[in-house]
Amino acid sequence: MKTNAIRRPPLGKWFAFQAGVILLMGLVFWIKSPVAAYSALLGGIIFFLPNVYFALKAFRYSGARAAKQIMGSFYKGETGKLILCAILFAVVFKSIKPLDVSALFLTFAIMLVTNWLTPVVFGGKAQQS
Repeated sequence: MKTNAIRRPPLGKWFAFQAGVILLMGLVFWIKSPVAAYSALLGGIIFFLPNVYFALKAFRYSGARAAKQIMGSFYKGETGKLILCAILFAVVFKSIKPLDVSALFLTFAIMLVTNWLTPVVFGGKAQQS
C-alpha cells in the first residue's frame, strides 16, 4: 500500500553514526594528547546532547493534521537546543581544566558538518511513523 505520510528520519541510526564520529575524533586527538582527546569528546558531547533533545522534541508529532504541533515543537526544540549548548559550553569552560579549546571547537564544528551530512550518508530514507 502506498502512503503519502510524512516519515520520521531514522534517528537511532543517525545518533549511532554521530556518536561514532565523536569517538573517532577522540581517538584522532589522542595522538596529540589525552587533554586534546577528552576536549574533543566534550566538544562532541556539547553538540550531541542538545541535538538529541531537539530531535526528540521536533519529531514528537507527525502527519498533516498535526502541522501546528510540529511547528511548535520544532521551535521549542531549537530554542532548547541553543540554551543547552550555551549551558554546556559554560559548564565545560568553568569546570574542566586543563582544556584544549581548539580540539573542543574543532570537534564541535565537525559535528555540525556531520549533522548536515548524516541524511546524505543514510540516503535520506525515513522510517514510517
